[in-house]
Amino acid sequence: MLSRNPLNGTKPSHHQYRIAMPKEHSRTCFERSWFKPARRSAGINVWQDRFAYSTGILIAFLFIACFTPSSAYGSNAVDSYVTSVFQVLQKHQAALPRLIAPANATANAVMHGGAFYLAGDKGWVAEGDGRAGGLMVVRPLSASKPAVKGDVVWLAYTPRTYTEEEQQARELEGQGCLVIAFGPRLASGAPHFTHWIDSFTPPAADDNLTRMGNIISLWTATGEVTASASRAGKTLAFFQSDSVESSNVRNHMYGILPPPGVWNSLAEKRSLAFHDGFPQMAPIQPGVLSQAYISYVENMLQNIREWDLSSIISVGQEMSRRAAEGHPALLMLVGHMMPFAVDQNSKLFRYIDIQKQRNEVESQLHQGGYFVFIGYVGVYLDLLREVRQAGATAAWIVSSLPTEVHFSQWGDVVIDQQWRIGDCAVEAPGYDVRILPPSGIAQLFIYETLLRAAGAH
Repeated sequence: MLSRNPLNGTKPSHHQYRIAMPKEHSRTCFERSWFKPARRSAGINVWQDRFAYSTGILIAFLFIACFTPSSAYGSNAVDSYVTSVFQVLQKHQAALPRLIAPANATANAVMHGGAFYLAGDKGWVAEGDGRAGGLMVVRPLSASKPAVKGDVVWLAYTPRTYTEEEQQARELEGQGCLVIAFGPRLASGAPHFTHWIDSFTPPAADDNLTRMGNIISLWTATGEVTASASRAGKTLAFFQSDSVESSNVRNHMYGILPPPGVWNSLAEKRSLAFHDGFPQMAPIQPGVLSQAYISYVENMLQNIREWDLSSIISVGQEMSRRAAEGHPALLMLVGHMMPFAVDQNSKLFRYIDIQKQRNEVESQLHQGGYFVFIGYVGVYLDLLREVRQAGATAAWIVSSLPTEVHFSQWGDVVIDQQWRIGDCAVEAPGYDVRILPPSGIAQLFIYETLLRAAGAH
């Protein structure tokens, strides 16, 4: 079992988890063996062993999801959603080998000088563009910089946008581009793409569940592209999160454009596709990085479910109560993808754009008001002050800092997104930072659970 927090007797944060085992074998939950890279000499056999182990874990989680009474969650809608997400994750895990061929084709095109674009669903594109733990080489496809022969375009669709995106894929292929489509099987059968990566979401699923499946595909496929390049002696360049001190120095060193007025002499320098010299990834076998990512996400979601689900339900129900009384909560969020996933005109809450209205929280709250913040790393203390000044309370949904104070002293709730600071799930042997971000999945999972707990979905 897990130890309690010695400071206050509450559940530990993910920085404090310890497994009850002999001292010489004790490790944090994020140091367990299935999060480590596979032994380089073992190759695909290690992948298969881990696949069998993790499949067993997922089946156990699904059994619990299916047979736990809905009262444990607070609503049948929450129960159904949580189960559906774990089912999608299980299907992805069972089909990881499908990623190898399109990943090899993508890596080969980029190694031969092709540009790498993301297109289609705007939320999915934002999730992959300029992302902590994501590739530096990728760009959103735009009219100002169209793809040309030899370029790669990864394109995401939903059932609602299929016709439009299928036409775009045909046009791009006609220009000589390699197009990989991400999305679900249609009610009529497989979609008509030359290269297709199934999201494993139902044909009638809403956009955000489809987006969840496509994001899992995005990062597992990125892992396979990375591994493919490593086997050819190439190391793709990845962003380090700006939540890590000195990350701006590292990212600038590899060509990330600096803030205005800083290092202007390098303003034309572009991001790297591949590193030259250090760091140099060791050759990575197929399935190693994608399986490690699935395992991390599986553990993250299970921790949210075990430790935070009751709080998520309580916050959702509180949002519903306040909306019914004519005083909806304020919702603000931080994230690449989330502004596209949130209903900004919802009757359940009033959406506040952090880019434009960060300093307006106090003026838009009232005495006794409610502020819901789906953030990134830690509670933003300027927003905390505005909430206190307004005489309101808040729900802070963040990756908690281990040094934060107890915000419950002001009546606030803190929900941990259960990913580590740095927003990177996987260690690639020979690389200087971890890669492949999990935060978008955590944020989307929690947001959608809030809606169902509130009866707004």
